[in-house]
Amino acid sequence: MDKAGYLKNLRSKLHRLPTHEIDAALIYYEEYFDEAGQENEQDVIEKLGPPSQVATQILANFAIKDLDTTPPSTKKNMSAIWLIILAILSAPLSLPLLAVAVALIISAGAIVFSFVISVIAIVGSILFGGVVAFISGFFIITEHWPTALLFTGFGLVTTGIGILLTPATARLIKKIGVVCVENLAKLFQKITRKRKGDLQ
Repeated sequence: MDKAGYLKNLRSKLHRLPTHEIDAALIYYEEYFDEAGQENEQDVIEKLGPPSQVATQILANFAIKDLDTTPPSTKKNMSAIWLIILAILSAPLSLPLLAVAVALIISAGAIVFSFVISVIAIVGSILFGGVVAFISGFFIITEHWPTALLFTGFGLVTTGIGILLTPATARLIKKIGVVCVENLAKLFQKITRKRKGDLQ
């Protein structure tokens, strides 16, 4: 593969980016090839790694930049997290560093996932328990009306608490997503700074 083939391949893998971002990335890498000289094209390709690897890192950089310039959303956070993880895993790290990065991502991901599921389960249980208690009150009203009133009142209060907690839970999950993206972005930027230093 020569410079033209490499850049063409890279362009095709960046099709999800806006045109101006693709052009800026290709200009950067074209200049990098030009500075090295035609006789060093294969060395440059070897240093950069496959176009798919470079494209993944460019996409992750764009995802981080996009989060800084536009309001975050859960979908955008998840997309950014996935792109950054892919970029970290595709970065040319030594085996021990890659193992550490993978272990950190998996353990942190497991903790965050468990916490989010626990919070959702708690709020869901409160809502479900409230609805069940409320409905149960109607079923026992003919047998013992004071107990029926107790169940109905408890059901209304519990359902109300669940409804009040739902928006707070959604905000908490969104905030967790932002924190995850920020921390992954820091890890990714450390890796790419080291990578740029190696390329120069």
